[in-house]
Amino acid sequence: MTMTRSEIENELDKLYKDLEVAHNADEQTVCRLFNTDSKNEIIKVITDEIDTYEDLLKEFEIPEDDGMDYINLQLSQGMAVTHW
Repeated sequence: MTMTRSEIENELDKLYKDLEVAHNADEQTVCRLFNTDSKNEIIKVITDEIDTYEDLLKEFEIPEDDGMDYINLQLSQGMAVTHW
């Protein structure tokens, strides 16, 4: 299933909120809220998920400069230069 940029951003928002709760709550509360054996365990899981979604989000980024030399490409094809 392919996710949209909006869906990825929403998941990241939720994960960052969960991470904040996990960092700020005591061990017992974190274990109960997240159904985990330890606070460190869930922090690692959430952090790994954040990394995964951040990588997915990078796929939507368009580079400022794609490295193409448009001027010489257009000139070599006998076209008028339209992209500086």
